[in-house]
Amino acid sequence: MPARPVDAKGTVLPPNVNIADGLTQDEAVAVALWNNPDFQVQLANLGFARADLVEAGLLQNPVLSLLFPLGPKQFEAALRFPIEFLWQRPRRVGAATLAAESIASGLEQDGLTLVSDVKLAYAEYGLAQDRIGLAERALTDLSAVAALMDSRFSAGDVSQLEARTAAIDAARARQEVERARLDADLRANEFRARLGLALEAAETPIMLTATPVTMCTITPALLDEALASRPDVRAAELAIEAAAARLGWEESRAFALTAVLDANGSGSEGFEWGPGIDAGVPIFNWNQAGKARAQAEIQRASGLYLATRQRVATEVRAATAQYRQASAAAVGWRTTVLEPLEEQVQVADRAFNEGEVAYLFVIEMNRRLTDARLRTREAEADIARALARLERAVGRRCGTEGEETGGV
Repeated sequence: MPARPVDAKGTVLPPNVNIADGLTQDEAVAVALWNNPDFQVQLANLGFARADLVEAGLLQNPVLSLLFPLGPKQFEAALRFPIEFLWQRPRRVGAATLAAESIASGLEQDGLTLVSDVKLAYAEYGLAQDRIGLAERALTDLSAVAALMDSRFSAGDVSQLEARTAAIDAARARQEVERARLDADLRANEFRARLGLALEAAETPIMLTATPVTMCTITPALLDEALASRPDVRAAELAIEAAAARLGWEESRAFALTAVLDANGSGSEGFEWGPGIDAGVPIFNWNQAGKARAQAEIQRASGLYLATRQRVATEVRAATAQYRQASAAAVGWRTTVLEPLEEQVQVADRAFNEGEVAYLFVIEMNRRLTDARLRTREAEADIARALARLERAVGRRCGTEGEETGGV
């Protein structure tokens, strides 16, 4: 794994990623996985799991007891070593191993959630930046309308009410530009937080590199794929196995056995020594509490597993519906509104050049085209959002473009 140099601000950047030349979506995801502090905190849980696994494999230290001679009392020594590890240690290590694997799968799901959050923030920030340009274009069009209406009012061609209405529309467009800029600043701040760059200088904007939206193929087997590939489902399965292994370990703890090596005597009379055992007789306590807790853990893990499967099914179906809706809306805006308006603007320009329509009509058509471009861009951002949620719901990245078939 490459070295992870950290500066005084806690910034960690992966190799071959330069924020100054613009970020693609994949680069933004890479920066977040390396640098998001909340995710790094979650990764620390794996260290605790590894420590528990090491502890599970350790053997208890032998106990040496010494009784020193005093008066007629002989010197005595006893060495005790627990040997129940012969049947307890494999079960203990097995339970700890499954628990560590469950935590690792949970961390993988946390990574998928972070990837989804970064893609959502990337889409929001990119849309906010594009809104500024479109709002400025709308302001240019409405300002031209206001100037034209003012000149026509001065010439007596239109009423004062019409001229004031055009001026109000231009003023509203200026407010929309300011709001778009403020919204872009807010989205940039959220985007920096997702990447773990909140302490970086906010005066230097993060530029985005245009990333084409990848279309996802919807198949009837999508839910089955999600149940098979989602790390949180696997983590829930491992949690059940770990709980069952822990029950076996707790059952083995009902009987304790210690090997003893005893020696006594004096230097003049010699020493006597011999082996023995200390055996705990499970009459009153055969670890009922430990076994009850392990059984309750199995029941809880089983319930969490069923709840996880239910949640995955809900997320997949909801994400699929959102993706289809967003795709249909984007296609509708582009094919039935944007493209006809682009053709209509070209027709209006030719008509104006030939003197068939007034310039006000051309400006109005361009204003409508700008608004349609904004709505189409918002619809495309909805696709990016829905795709990010769908990929998280399925637990994998969508493949190449394809036609939608079937249902979930």
